Amino acid sequence: GSGAAKTDGNVTELVLWGHQEEAWNASYQKIADDFMAANPDIKIRLEFFPYDDFEAKVQTSLMSKTSEADIYEIWGGWGLDYASTGALAAMPDNMADSIRNDAYPSTYGALEHEGKLYGLPMEFNIECGGMLVNNAILEANGLTIPTTWDEMIDGAKKATKVENGVFSVKGFDFVGWDGVPYTFAAMIMSQGSNYLNADNTFNVTSPEAVKAFTTLADYILVDGITDLQGLTDASAMENFQRLYAGQVLYVPHGPWVVADGLSTFGLTHGKDFTYIAMPWFGDKVAFPAETGWAIAVNGASEKQEAAFRFLEYFFSDEVILNHNVACGQIPAKKSVGASADYLERFPYAQPLVGILENSQFIGPFNTDNFKEIVTVVFTDYCTGGIYASAEEALADMEAKLNEIIIK
Repeated sequence: GSGAAKTDGNVTELVLWGHQEEAWNASYQKIADDFMAANPDIKIRLEFFPYDDFEAKVQTSLMSKTSEADIYEIWGGWGLDYASTGALAAMPDNMADSIRNDAYPSTYGALEHEGKLYGLPMEFNIECGGMLVNNAILEANGLTIPTTWDEMIDGAKKATKVENGVFSVKGFDFVGWDGVPYTFAAMIMSQGSNYLNADNTFNVTSPEAVKAFTTLADYILVDGITDLQGLTDASAMENFQRLYAGQVLYVPHGPWVVADGLSTFGLTHGKDFTYIAMPWFGDKVAFPAETGWAIAVNGASEKQEAAFRFLEYFFSDEVILNHNVACGQIPAKKSVGASADYLERFPYAQPLVGILENSQFIGPFNTDNFKEIVTVVFTDYCTGGIYASAEEALADMEAKLNEIIIK
């Protein structure tokens, strides 16, 4: 629409809430400034909050259905909780169509409810398919970049250094809040099975799931190429930070951790470490992805038309491309992710952009609940004394997972 506000010289002020993150905030500011220059009838006020406060603040605001902000930056997973309540405004049909036509299904799965979309996906949130390699440890062991799963594990065994139960080098450290659930689920899918049934209930008791689970547990219990520290020691550095510190050879992870190696550790990509395509466990390239960062319009806002004008601008190719690069994100938009311009400016995405089509939306559940159940059962199984067998552990996991499905 042309915006009725123009006729009487009124300016519509929109408030956008986001979380504090230097690069992100600078990108939002530039987008808002450019938009306001082209749309003098709309003013955008940005308010950023520390992440720990931000989640609670947004959720309180959405539950109370007040119009404190017109536009929210939301984590996709929260969409499931609010899309059905009227707290978020449904996207206009033409915008919803353009998102469905040009974004990967996993990027908006949690923003959908009864055929309507309640947010704009900003990024493709990927935790599978990419892996960090410590180049010094690789070379010290006479290894080359692995292209198969077996080659990766053989290299990990060779590089591991442990004395009296204390690691100076871990070979393959997948142990973490995201690492265990995502590696496990991708291993099931890679074997041609699925952790979800057709009706979206869980299936983690299949032979493929048992194989994936016992294989991962054996990397700790039998092969000793890592331990449970990433899940049991809250004071420890993250596995990717330990890799940057020279204590791990391989860490499977999403591409956002590259920035930490460059800025916090002052390392050089390609010299000190490399972000590579991680080999697949089975014959199939297949993995789950949860809906990542998105922006949504407040259902209680009286300024929805102006807010959607801003969202439409935000989702235009050049604007979202610049934002994805600035924030180190994999684009939700197929046209942007495949562009030479994007890959030139964010080369770390190279191992990933070719596999995005092979993803499936993770499923209709709170992903924090999913990760908690998988990591707790895995930890209990590896610690021993709780489950008589992997089958028993997985039966328990399946029962618990089936309780978190949002109907």
